[in-house]
Amino acid sequence: MNSAHGQIKGRIAELGVTQHDLANALRMHATLLNHILKGRRTPPADFYERVTAALDRLEAAERAADEARQRVLAGEAA
Repeated sequence: MNSAHGQIKGRIAELGVTQHDLANALRMHATLLNHILKGRRTPPADFYERVTAALDRLEAAERAADEARQRVLAGEAA
């Protein structure tokens, strides 16, 4: 596993999503993503840019969900 793969795995864990969630966001089969992250397959040329963009979108979605949850818990209108 190279350092970029380790960083991707770390960010996946930090966001609390799964490799399957990321694969869906990438419109990629989860098995292929797993093989790339384990170094068994060579990633497509645009892989790292696509992963960064997908993780940014997932992070924004998680942040929005957390904010909505906090408003509900505070008794604010949704």
